[in-house]
Amino acid sequence: MTTEHRKAPRRRIESIDRMGIHGTVKYHHLLECGHTEIRTRASRAPKLGCAWCFRTVEKERDVGAVTMSPRMTLDYDEILSQNEVHVARLRGSLASALGVPAEAVDLVVTERGAELTVESAVVFLSPGDIERLVRV
Repeated sequence: MTTEHRKAPRRRIESIDRMGIHGTVKYHHLLECGHTEIRTRASRAPKLGCAWCFRTVEKERDVGAVTMSPRMTLDYDEILSQNEVHVARLRGSLASALGVPAEAVDLVVTERGAELTVESAVVFLSPGDIERLVRV
């Protein structure tokens, strides 16, 4: 055990997985912080020192307060589907406010980074819708 492990914060062990074949077996200890400690023997202690948490704290001191989002991957399909849902809600709200079917509303939306901006909207009105809106 190195000095690094002695200084490391103690974390509860969530699970222990045995990896490898006879003669090269390693035990992967999944800790509550999400990091994995790899040891040659399975620990019987309820907690282990997490060297990765220690290294992160040391790096933050060196580099500055670098905070990383727990969700690092950007899933383009997920962002696209969220944007489509947002546009559909806008279209439905506008159609509901005007009392027309949702198919009669067409939105022109631009995407700047992660934000959507509504540029314009085109609403197709039937003669009956025009009469109804003029009377109100």
